[in-house]
Amino acid sequence: MTGRAAERWADQLAAWTIPEELLAAVDESPYGWPVALWRRRSAAAEAAAEPETTRIVRDLAGPGGSILDIGAGTGRASLPLAAEGRVLVAVEKDPGMAAGLVEEAKARGVKIEVVRGAWPEVADRVGIVDVAMSANVVYDVADIAPFLREMVDHARRGVVLELTERHPWANLAPWYRALHGLDRPDGPTWQDLVAVVREELGVEPQVERWSRPGALWYESWDELLDILGRRLVLPRERREELRRLLEGEVVEDEGRLHLGDRERRMVTVWWRTTGS
Repeated sequence: MTGRAAERWADQLAAWTIPEELLAAVDESPYGWPVALWRRRSAAAEAAAEPETTRIVRDLAGPGGSILDIGAGTGRASLPLAAEGRVLVAVEKDPGMAAGLVEEAKARGVKIEVVRGAWPEVADRVGIVDVAMSANVVYDVADIAPFLREMVDHARRGVVLELTERHPWANLAPWYRALHGLDRPDGPTWQDLVAVVREELGVEPQVERWSRPGALWYESWDELLDILGRRLVLPRERREELRRLLEGEVVEDEGRLHLGDRERRMVTVWWRTTGS
């Protein structure tokens, strides 16, 4: 049985559900990201200063430790740590992302174990590691309590969670309102996650707030409208309407189109486990 904090977390995520009539009007899912965009973001992250999450996981795992990365994507958060000689087990449910992760690992000459599936459903296929981490995944997890408990059960030394300060779709709210007349929720936020950790695990986690270069850049208006149009559940015949809405907000810089804040405000929530 979950407590009030976990119920509040689930209720806020449920409020993000897109109405069926909007989904029925489009051919493509608004969820997920093209692998190419994740690689672009990974490249930008590698060129920036090392994120706090990497430092924390490195310190907890130690020089030869083992890491479990849940929702690993193409490995942005964990492959640099594996490249330093640590054992990496990566859980990823999206087939395209999992394939991209394998390619990235091969390109770096890093051997990793990839477990395809969703956490915690695949937890019984994963052994005990030193550190369990998950970067930019928790906002997709409505049933957060068992997700966190299984992380704790698989980690000798600590658990590390990276997330944006607010739900990553929060910036879409004005456009949903303008295009669909649909209001979007304000939460959940990192504070809601901390409340769940306290209530469900009896832990007072450490919190590190930081920022990274964050806004995605786009190669062309066609790419921008395609990706953002999917996120906004907008039929293709309305994409020019979206362009008119965005023209005053898109900035071109050296052939790249930018939309939104260039800095992404991040939070790393972490704690040591009883085995550490």
